[in-house]
Amino acid sequence: MEALRVSQISTSMIRRMFEIVERAKREGKDIVSLTIGEPDFDTDEIIINKACEAMKNGFTHYTSNFGLEDLREAIASKYDLDANNVMITAGGSEALLNASLAFIERGSKVVIPSPSFLSYFTYAKLCEAKTIQILTHENGFEVDVERLNEIVDRDVSMIFLNYPNNPTGVVMGEKDLKAIVEIAEDVNAIVLSDEIYDSIFYDKRPATLAGYENTIVVNGFSKSLAMTGWRMGYVVANDELMDSMLKVHQVNGVCAPAFAQKAVADIIAEGKDKEIVQKMVEEFRKRRDFVYNRLKSKFDVVKPEGAFYFFVKVNENCMDFVERALGKGVALTPGLPFGEGNEEYVRISYATSMENLEKAMDRLEEL
Repeated sequence: MEALRVSQISTSMIRRMFEIVERAKREGKDIVSLTIGEPDFDTDEIIINKACEAMKNGFTHYTSNFGLEDLREAIASKYDLDANNVMITAGGSEALLNASLAFIERGSKVVIPSPSFLSYFTYAKLCEAKTIQILTHENGFEVDVERLNEIVDRDVSMIFLNYPNNPTGVVMGEKDLKAIVEIAEDVNAIVLSDEIYDSIFYDKRPATLAGYENTIVVNGFSKSLAMTGWRMGYVVANDELMDSMLKVHQVNGVCAPAFAQKAVADIIAEGKDKEIVQKMVEEFRKRRDFVYNRLKSKFDVVKPEGAFYFFVKVNENCMDFVERALGKGVALTPGLPFGEGNEEYVRISYATSMENLEKAMDRLEEL
């Protein structure tokens, strides 16, 4: 029998859309998919070669639960912290789950802005907590700090933040982010800052919340280095918080692949990581500008400053719109799984070729 904590969780709608698209393609249908949240670039050949070299040199075994020291030191230097503040995980998702299991108390409240990455809601349910959503639609998809202050109390165990944001691409300002940390501190709550898209930004540089006593930063290399299949994430936190997450990590992820850790450590040491990111961001910027210019005259849309998504208000039930778009040969992600207030929104991922985007925009205009 399925456990109650799992029975209340539905399969990811993003994954279901992915399967629908794959099935349609197998049936010979011409579908442009704007659903999946990963760079369409293959992992750079430099990283692949470094990983092959690492495997030949014996990096095929367990590493420390904390990860390779040289990689942790490289990450720590980015935040001007100590390597003891960094733990490598098997992807950002494992880091998020570790933190949730370590700090979300059963029956407590978990604050999640809407729209937000759909997995946060799942983590709260798995931990048998009560989700409190704070809608951001009227505030340019940024958290209203005053409104947050009104709803936060001593029963709150964790506040999830994600900027640059999935699904909106919005980048929140440092002043307000720090204010949220202070609000959480007053009620002894943890802020979990998911900064997985921090390297993919355009004109507004994202701030980090690494280094605060009550904050856990989750990041990784899946998006920034197009390594989604390598499962390379990490957490940044103080010693006390890290020790609690280690208790989960040592029986959950154990460690990220040793050869992948070594490869990333080497390219960071050589400064190649910045070159790879810059090349991708330049292409993403072109795509963002193209899609924005095509959408803005037809829909209510906020121009993203990070990540590779648009969250578009379509002024009709999102499921109906997604179905009609699929009929035209374009797969989109409905807004419903990203939280409350998203019934008339769809997420568009522009992590695909310009040729596909042109085709998709032409088809959407026919709607």
